[in-house]
Amino acid sequence: MSNINNLINEIKNLLENNEISYHSASAASDVYEGYVFSLIVSTASRHGASVSYENIYGEKVDDLLFRTSPGQLYGDSHPFTHAVIEFYGAPALEVHLGVFVQGTSGVLHECDVLVLPAEEAALSRTQNIAPRGSQCLLIVECKYYVSNLGIGLARNFEGLRSDIRTQGELFVSNIGSPSIVRYLDARKRGFERDVVPNSPQAGYLQAEIRKVFKSYLSKHAPSTVI
Repeated sequence: MSNINNLINEIKNLLENNEISYHSASAASDVYEGYVFSLIVSTASRHGASVSYENIYGEKVDDLLFRTSPGQLYGDSHPFTHAVIEFYGAPALEVHLGVFVQGTSGVLHECDVLVLPAEEAALSRTQNIAPRGSQCLLIVECKYYVSNLGIGLARNFEGLRSDIRTQGELFVSNIGSPSIVRYLDARKRGFERDVVPNSPQAGYLQAEIRKVFKSYLSKHAPSTVI
């Protein structure tokens, strides 16, 4: 079985849904972003959150249509799917793939996977503006490569992080790079390498995601334990 099919099968398993838009001819980088999206959603579900899926119109959906190129969160050219996560007592969150976020400079940046308050997402949709990075909970930069990762990827991530200034950020890749590890660790940036289906590192990533949710709940629903 190909690596892409392995990723697709794991997405279906994590989301408990076979109706997804990825297929064997999908770009590996797109499917990998969907895999990380699925790890976030499954982490929330495993820790007691209710999870549902909606399209741009706010309609509940079972067939999941994922972005394969960057776009605006409020864009309605296609009914792309996002996840809605609700922990008891806390304001809802949304998880999106491949959307633009506004940095503190006013420049728009693409986020591979984005977790943000549903209120900020609703503001984006009603006013046709990109969500503000400073109001977002987590950005994840996803890198799927068959060869070594260049240090430029880490430098680009650092520039993204410094302008968006989300509450949390993670650099996630399917392979490792000693130079990237040293670069990000020296700057105390979150990263997980070698994250693939059924790997220990996938579990480590989910532990980091749990910390993000735990921090969010400590501010908005301190009586909720995960």
